[in-house]
Amino acid sequence: MKKVMLFICCLLFFLFISISFGQVNLGFQISNEDYGSFSSNNAEHPCISEEQYLMIEQSCKENIQLLQSKGVLHKNSAAVTLFNWPLKAANGLSDCSFYRISAYVDQNTGSGTIQDFSCGTNTYDGHRGTDISIWPFNFYKMDHDFVEVIAAAPGIIINKHDGEFDKNCAANNQTANYLIIRHADGSQANYWHMKKNSLTKKVIGESVLAGEYLGIVGSSGSSTGPHLHFEVWAGSTVATRVDPYAGNCNTLNTTSWWANQKSYMETSIVKVSVNTTDIVFPACPATETPNESDVFQIPFQGAGLAPGFAKFYIFIREEMSGLTANMSILNPDGTTFTSWTYMSTAANKTRINGFSKKLPTTPGVYIFTANYNGTSCSKTFKITTATRTVNLNNENKSIIYPNPSSGNFVLEMKESVATEIEIFNLFGVIVYRASIIKPITEFNLNLPANIYLYKIRNENKVSDTGKLLIE
Repeated sequence: MKKVMLFICCLLFFLFISISFGQVNLGFQISNEDYGSFSSNNAEHPCISEEQYLMIEQSCKENIQLLQSKGVLHKNSAAVTLFNWPLKAANGLSDCSFYRISAYVDQNTGSGTIQDFSCGTNTYDGHRGTDISIWPFNFYKMDHDFVEVIAAAPGIIINKHDGEFDKNCAANNQTANYLIIRHADGSQANYWHMKKNSLTKKVIGESVLAGEYLGIVGSSGSSTGPHLHFEVWAGSTVATRVDPYAGNCNTLNTTSWWANQKSYMETSIVKVSVNTTDIVFPACPATETPNESDVFQIPFQGAGLAPGFAKFYIFIREEMSGLTANMSILNPDGTTFTSWTYMSTAANKTRINGFSKKLPTTPGVYIFTANYNGTSCSKTFKITTATRTVNLNNENKSIIYPNPSSGNFVLEMKESVATEIEIFNLFGVIVYRASIIKPITEFNLNLPANIYLYKIRNENKVSDTGKLLIE
């Protein structure tokens, strides 16, 4: 009986009613902690094994000697290398952010105890790098090449390996796809777990600039999901490793190696979305199905939803107990269509919340926005109606097509020749007026996307009226 009750509790949807503009909206909330994320590696199965470290050290030593003999590598510079962030969003990714830190460098050398640079425990025993996971929809982002690994600092490629399987879901002893770059001061950065066949075409001995493309985040090697293992050595052996983050519990180095060090906990909204139905999170390594949309045609019916309702999702990184997320749907004129809140009651690395809300029915461009811990994230979406002319006059003396349109449309008079067309916004203000001298007239208007009303006059009499939707 207890197991049954526990199962029911885990699947329970929180039902609530919100009232906005005289409407009663029935909403369902799905609240998941760390859903769609993945577990980190551990001491028994690290990102890089001791055997792999020995192999890497040896191959890097040989490559450095060869490159020095060819004059490619020179004497170390006195200048200190500072790193930029090693990931960037590719073209096509519009999320407000796309990553989370799943593990920092372990500063405690004792077995069985852990501590990160900020005296916290966001690491695992013996971890020597920084694990930056892509989130949310890690495999979806990987499949679409949405998150690029870029050079955190300029340097020379001294080691490179590609061609390995890249959709691992558990720690293992496999080799990753990786790239190692040596910098002018003799330090080197190790970029691990990249997507198969995504690495730069540049070869060992070629130089890269800061910010230059290196590959795509993947899950090759000993990896439980798509992430970048970013590891920094002051020299050419793992014994010289450093933690690029400065903090009270960093025992490896006293200063930050970042040009601009990020906060320890980047508590924020990383993404919001408007969805036709629930998100699908399959078992690893299958690709997630976001079910997002930018356009909703009224009347709308989403799978598993009440008629006219859509799902509005927020994605929180480093959730903190006691914080409140404020969410709103804004009308095309900036006023509030409806709003609601979510209160965090526990700390979680990630949180995904989905809310079922009634969509607006007036065509136009709307904004879904969420605020959390001083951060804001927004998503625009469009409400349209069926692709047909809607006349207020049942006599249907005119036809406008296409409708909706981008502003380019044709007016065809069916019975009489009109003399003038007037177009009004929803406040009754005339935004366009033109004479009509032919039964078929083409128009090319530059008006904001919205719904408009039109009147067609024959001399001084109104002969027809209707609605015009510009997208």
